[in-house]
This record gives sequence, C-alpha cells and structure tokens, in this order.
Amino acid sequence: MSGTSGVVVCRFRLAELMVTALRAFADIKKYARYLRFIVGFAEAALEIRKATTSDEIARAVAMDEAHLGSNKRADYIKARAENGGLRVAVLRDEVLAFCCLDNGYFFEKPFISLLIVSVDARRRGLGAGLLSHVSSASTEVWTSTNRSNAAMRKLLDKAGWRYCGELRGLDEGDPERFYKTA
Repeated sequence: MSGTSGVVVCRFRLAELMVTALRAFADIKKYARYLRFIVGFAEAALEIRKATTSDEIARAVAMDEAHLGSNKRADYIKARAENGGLRVAVLRDEVLAFCCLDNGYFFEKPFISLLIVSVDARRRGLGAGLLSHVSSASTEVWTSTNRSNAAMRKLLDKAGWRYCGELRGLDEGDPERFYKTA
C-alpha cells in the first residue's frame, strides 16, 4: 500500500506541475500578444524620411559625434542634408538613426556612405528600416563597411544585400567590404 501511495502522490504532483505549466503558458501567450501589440504600435509610429528640419540634422550630427568621439563628419552630414541625402528614422518625434545617401558618388551609383543607430535604439530594426527605405527608391544601391564591423556586416547579410568584394589599403589591416542590393 505504501508503494502505491507514493505513485498517487507523484501523479498528483505531476498533475499540479502540468496545471502550473499550462497557466504559465497561458500567461506567455498573453504576454506574446501584448508584445505583438507594442511592436505593432512602435512600427506604426516609426517614420523613415528625408531629414528636413535643423533639429533633425543637428540630432544626426550629435549622434555621429557620440559614436565617433569627434565632430569631423559634421560638415559632411550637413552637406548630405542640403542635397536631400540625409535619411532619418524617427520614433515619437526623436531621431534614433540616420544614413547618408550619395547619388553618383560611387561610380554614378547610389551609395550609403554612413549609417548610424543610436546606442540605446539598437536591435530594433532601425538600421534595416533605413536600408529598406533607401533601396526601395533605386534598383541598385551600394554601401561598404570595414571587415571589423561585424554588426553592419550582419545587418547587410540579414537584409539580403550581396557581398561584392573587398578593398585593402584604406584602413591598414581592416579591409573595406562592398555590398549592393540583391
């Protein structure tokens, strides 16, 4: 009898664990629905567009300065904005990422020369959104990144851009890798 009571206790405990697991799964499903709602709301609020205001341009310059540790590209970013080549990713009226697009700069092909995502906004799809936005306007867009920039290489691979080759000698020991839209 004592052997069977242990089995009953084990079965009862197993049943309790299963009920607990099912409740947790229901909570996970509710949480997943909540996350889908939040992500959908955030995506709806995300806007990628040409930078048009001095505030957007200043935010892009400040973001680059924070990333680079200097403001040596400020004039370049402002010039891209003046030529209509500065794109910004804006969420709730805040510029969180930008890219510079040069038309005709690279063998008369559109070329993304700079793509920066704010440190606190990474891994939210902003870089992919900028790539998609720019590439949707042209049949062929090019960009490049250093071999050491694993995050950008991963972004380009994930976005379906095609690796085209490498140029050595620009940054000693860190070749520049070139990509284009597929």
